[in-house]
This record gives sequence, C-alpha cells and structure tokens, in this order.
Amino acid sequence: MPKSPAHLSRRKLSDQVVDRVKSWLMAKSMQPGDRLPQEKELLDLLGVSRSTLREALKSLEVQGIIRVSAGRSGGPSVCEVPYETAANLLTNYFYFKKLQADEIYAMRRLLEPEMAATAVAHMRDEDLDRLEELIEACRNPEDSPEGRRSQRLLELEFHNVIARRSPNALLSFNCQFINMILAQQVTIKKVYLIRQDKIDRENDDAHVELLAAFRAGDAAHVREAMVRHMGECSCHLNDLEAVVHQRFGDAVADGPIPDFTR
Repeated sequence: MPKSPAHLSRRKLSDQVVDRVKSWLMAKSMQPGDRLPQEKELLDLLGVSRSTLREALKSLEVQGIIRVSAGRSGGPSVCEVPYETAANLLTNYFYFKKLQADEIYAMRRLLEPEMAATAVAHMRDEDLDRLEELIEACRNPEDSPEGRRSQRLLELEFHNVIARRSPNALLSFNCQFINMILAQQVTIKKVYLIRQDKIDRENDDAHVELLAAFRAGDAAHVREAMVRHMGECSCHLNDLEAVVHQRFGDAVADGPIPDFTR
C-alpha cells in the first residue's frame, strides 16, 4: 500500500489509513466478498499500531465498505455499499440547505425521463405487477392526513421501482435520492394535509400511461410520458406548498419529529 502523502500528515492517522485502504482495494480490483489480509499482515503493510488499524477498519465498516466478522476464521471482507447507507450519509449534507420545490424539480425533470427510458428493457414481470399494485393502492386513499401521506409516499415508490431497474448506476442512485428528499418534503412541509382530487387524478393518469408504455417496451413513449409527468408534479408540489402555507401558516412546522422510515 502507498505511504500517506506529507501534506496529509495533519489529518487524523486513522483517517489517512482509511484512504490508503480504499486506494489499495481499488488497485487490487477487490470485489464484494473478497477478504482483506489478516490483521498481522495489514499491520505490516500499513506500518501503524493495532489501535489505529482497528479504528480505521471500524470507520470503513460504518461506511459500509467492509464487514468485519469475529472468530478465528473471521476478519474484514469487502462488501457492496447499500443504497440506504450511501443515501443516508448524503442526506446529512442537505439537512440545513432548505431545498425548495423548484430546486428539486429542476434536477428531477432532467434525470427522471432518461432514467425511466433506460429502465424499459430491464423491467421484470414482478416490477410491472408492483407498479400496478401501487397504482391501485393510491386510488381512493383513506380521507385522513395519514391516508393522504401514505398515498404521496406510495406515488414516490412507483418511481423508485423504476429507478432500481435502471442499468445506469448514477441515474438510478440520483433519482432514488431525489425521491428520498421529496418524501422528507412531504412530511416536513405536511403537503398531505389537504386533499387534492385534481392532483390525484393527474398522478393516476400519468402512472397508468407509464405502466402501459413499460408493458409495451416503448422507451420513447416512456420518456415522453415522464417528461409530461415531471412537469405536472413540479406544479403540484408548488401548489400544495402554497395552499398548505396559506391555510396553516407556520403551524405546519409544529408537531412530532417526522419518521422518514415509514
């Protein structure tokens, strides 16, 4: 493994070791499931103390890059970073950015149609069935704040099902991440407080059209339908925010801490 550069000497040693291990994993083309050398060999390679090595390995484990198993035959092995781990870490960056609907949809309008088009050839029968289930679940929700909140989140899950099938890892990740931010916006800004029949109908129509295009394997139709849908969704969120703020004002900020895991 390469020695740490001099200009990094002021950084915490275990953080430098983390970077060196990452570089080593890439240089060796390590894949999920591959085992790292045992502790003694790692100590010799890195030239650090046992406590520094273990602190670095713990950091790598928290980041989801390795898994450390116990026992005589245990030790560190490479694992694929789950989407949830990466997204949750990235979410921390946006906690205090106060993203607005138009900022979110400026990116969503660009990415979602292309992502959906790339997913067409990779959709499975169970994915199409799931899209149909979600369409049905979003129809006639319970006329209560919780029922409408669930409806909005299921509408976003419709898009996550598609994003998970995109072969383009960047498009897939970014579209799912945007949906995570939108799910938080739904809860924080409480845009589910007011029933909006027009929005419900337009979302249902768009999802039905998209499902038909996916079943037909028509990527061009999927892209066109998603462009229209994203334009409508952008207007919906802005309108909902305005109506909720007009009726409830700053009171929407009160209440229990939102649960984003639901």
